[in-house]
Amino acid sequence: MLRQTLLCLLLAAPLGGGIAQATGTGHDSPGREDALSPAQADLPPAVPRPVLPDGQTWTTPPQQPELSAAWMLGAEKDLGTYVLRVRLGAGGRIPVHAHPDERVTTVLSGTLHVGFGTIFDETRMVAIPTGAVYVVPADQPHYLLARDGDVEYQESGFGPTGSEFGRH
Repeated sequence: MLRQTLLCLLLAAPLGGGIAQATGTGHDSPGREDALSPAQADLPPAVPRPVLPDGQTWTTPPQQPELSAAWMLGAEKDLGTYVLRVRLGAGGRIPVHAHPDERVTTVLSGTLHVGFGTIFDETRMVAIPTGAVYVVPADQPHYLLARDGDVEYQESGFGPTGSEFGRH
């Protein structure tokens, strides 16, 4: 028994140093401030940069005055993550359309009524309340209605993206 205990201690000792270095607790850990290169030391610390809706360019399609939208991050034709903020006035509707990418939508205020399908059918719509999230799969025809009042929602996905109306 004594031999097994000594053997375990002898084997564990060299491993302890390796474990400390691998987990960043050893003396030469790259996570220590004194391990930064001079170029890294001159960089300012990363800070969050808020993107506020009022600082963005809002556009309104001429045929839909109750709709306005602003790209919070990214843009329609850009490769990468995008965030689109949309305001839909009371009674506003967005006809049947689809997007080439999956979209995740969060309702920020109001209740958004959403339907899936190729025909705008108010009886098949689902009410999505403030704070709720829903997903529209890529190429899924869908339509929207601000039945109960003004709605603001935010869509995010990975672009490039777009909207195709009427060919479903």
